[in-house]
Amino acid sequence: MTDVYKESVSDPGPNLEFVLSDATVDSYGDIVDPNGWDLSRFRKNPIALFGHSSAHPIGTWADVRVDGGKLKARLMFAKEGTSARIDELRRLVEQKILRAVSVGFRPLESEPMDPQKPWGPQKYKRQELLETSLVSVPANPAALSLAKSLNISSDTLQLAFGEHAEDGPGVVRRGHHGKHAAKPPSNTRNRTMSKTLSQRIEDAQADLVREKDALTAHIAEDDADPIVTEELSARIEDRETALAALKRAEAALAAKTAPTAVQAPTVSLKGRQKELSGLDLIVRGVAARGIAHFGNKSIDQVLEERYRGHEATAIIAKADQTVGTTTVAGWASEIVQTAYADFVQALVGYSIYPALRDRGIGLSFDGAGTVSIPSRTAGGAAGGFVAEGSPIRVGRITTAAKTMTPKKMGVIVPFTRELAKRSTPAIEALVRQAILEDTAAVLDAALLDAAAADTARPAGLLNGVATVGVGYGGGDFQAVVEDFKALLAPFYTANGADNITVIMHPSQALALSMMPGPGDGRFGWAEPLMSRLTVIESTYATAGRLIALRNSDFATALGDAPEFDISEQATVHMEDTTPLEIVSGTPTVADPVRSFFQTATIGVRMLMDVSWTMRRSGMVQWVDSTTW
Repeated sequence: MTDVYKESVSDPGPNLEFVLSDATVDSYGDIVDPNGWDLSRFRKNPIALFGHSSAHPIGTWADVRVDGGKLKARLMFAKEGTSARIDELRRLVEQKILRAVSVGFRPLESEPMDPQKPWGPQKYKRQELLETSLVSVPANPAALSLAKSLNISSDTLQLAFGEHAEDGPGVVRRGHHGKHAAKPPSNTRNRTMSKTLSQRIEDAQADLVREKDALTAHIAEDDADPIVTEELSARIEDRETALAALKRAEAALAAKTAPTAVQAPTVSLKGRQKELSGLDLIVRGVAARGIAHFGNKSIDQVLEERYRGHEATAIIAKADQTVGTTTVAGWASEIVQTAYADFVQALVGYSIYPALRDRGIGLSFDGAGTVSIPSRTAGGAAGGFVAEGSPIRVGRITTAAKTMTPKKMGVIVPFTRELAKRSTPAIEALVRQAILEDTAAVLDAALLDAAAADTARPAGLLNGVATVGVGYGGGDFQAVVEDFKALLAPFYTANGADNITVIMHPSQALALSMMPGPGDGRFGWAEPLMSRLTVIESTYATAGRLIALRNSDFATALGDAPEFDISEQATVHMEDTTPLEIVSGTPTVADPVRSFFQTATIGVRMLMDVSWTMRRSGMVQWVDSTTW
């Protein structure tokens, strides 16, 4: 369980004896059983602090015991002259101005006060005492007035009374800022709230620095108390151990996981954190960097304002480099195993590529330079029925291999200073949509054309494939039937009419769904026909053209991971069809040219290794110029 802090107020008795805790119900509804205290460890080093701050040791606790149903102890201030602040705190206690104490303990056994509310008020039956502090008091004009009459310094007044101890304008303050003694953030029982790992590391580093500063200040004093010196040294060792453990945990979580090419899980963020995919996290990281750049803010400020507490977003956005890729540790390597499969899945609805890949043979380059796919080109098993004692026929099979090498496709999406000043969700949605739409445009246009393969790209599906004919003509159901019969006939001839996908323009799919059928003219007459096929719509398909392919002969291969880069300094040729290389010292053929730096723009570049091929010829057919 989390450590618990409880505060009590009682007038210090003779020899500054305090009641630290008793069995009464406190303001949180809890009860601490005084007979359940484990004091063994605390008695070995009973340091007394102020406000639970290791930077403010004030002495020790003596005669710690349970007496008459109460946990009691005597406050032994460090001897007079140890420091002016301790002497002033002693005077405030002796005048009964400071009379609140707080115990910090670790629950060992507890039960809810109401069994129907297990997370409600608790009865602590066994608990280990960890630390006891003298703590500040709320604003009390009479007490503050009395404290001022004792000539207590402004620093100590602020420490004891908080910001209410201000003396007015013109007073220069030093040291502590005068807040009330801090206690761990709490729910109904002061339990520490969860923090991100990066926040815990930052807090641990800050605590370590404070402990070292406190030790330095203490040993610089004349006649420094060796007990306090020992306690502060031990606390520094504890802080260093805790910080090292947190850093090891951070390194373990950031270790790169081997990528999975088939199906990758999304990044699951528990509790209040929104569940995001790898692609969405990368888009968030890009958006955060753009907002920070154009808003003159640090990444930490942007994360605090817009993505508070989201650990995965912080991992991506706080990468310590100007331009990063998913293949470089410290940028997005933590989610590389999720990003690629998620990116391809995100293309569904934008591109026909994911649907074709899912139905075909999906492979991965996975570090290999070439993927080879064997297939039969001729011959067969030539089997047959065999009479008793007769030889079995032997067939001959001719095979060949289709090879695929990685082809690099990429898109660049710029967004401007003005866009960065809009709301975060708008930036994320626009950048994400732009990446997906531009990627879909590149993929689908290349898939559906007739261009030959070269060093830059794979061959289009229609490369080297002659049309089986033009449309039958007319706009009724008869034209549809005849066009599909012509389209599918070559597959029947090749004994490959199973698992067929037909690609068409959305306008044609809509016309087919609304076309009156024969006889009574009802809609939906084409459903039995279409149920034999898989129909995919694409705006990049030529209107009036039907393209059919056999899925089991369509093979694709992906690379290890997509690369997402960002740049504020790049210069690009703003051309979406045939961009040219920008070469210095020659006439400006690449026009128009845009400087991201000069135009206050950030560019997001996505690169992806991808290729495809048909294993056998004749497994793609098309009909052109249909009229329905």
